[in-house]
Amino acid sequence: MQVSAAMPALEKGDFAAARPPLERACDAREPNGCYLLGRTLLALDQYEKAVRVLEPLVSTDPSPGRVADALGLCYEALRRTADAEAMYKKAGAAAQHRYGRFLIREGRAADAVKALAAVETPSGRFELGRALYQLGRLAEAENALEAAGSLPEAQALLAKVRRRRAPGSP
Repeated sequence: MQVSAAMPALEKGDFAAARPPLERACDAREPNGCYLLGRTLLALDQYEKAVRVLEPLVSTDPSPGRVADALGLCYEALRRTADAEAMYKKAGAAAQHRYGRFLIREGRAADAVKALAAVETPSGRFELGRALYQLGRLAEAENALEAAGSLPEAQALLAKVRRRRAPGSP
């Protein structure tokens, strides 16, 4: 099994070494072979190739949300924003924080707040705090960032929010 042969390299983050056995796994239609190849190509910044591998899986993969999430990342990197948004929506809850982050990057903080409202993961709370901060809703941003836990980026933004909310700050 070629997927098994690729796993040690994937676990080390050596995507270049994992690619050849995953290409063989995908060609042989091993379970997860094409999905892992697509994710590997994504990690190697080979977005067009990743799209060609992942697009056929949207309708055949047993977990289509994971494929939609990966395609969303590819499309976002390729600046195919309408396609990225459609894939993030299709991915559902598994990619909701990435969808929110995408909306923030697109200058749509108010839409991001709506998308992130129910996400309870630390990364989701951080992205919600970021969107609220951009909208000037500092008290709400502070609450969201506190719920993000000890994520360094959340702590840094939380300190900035608190400085802005301090009496006498501009």
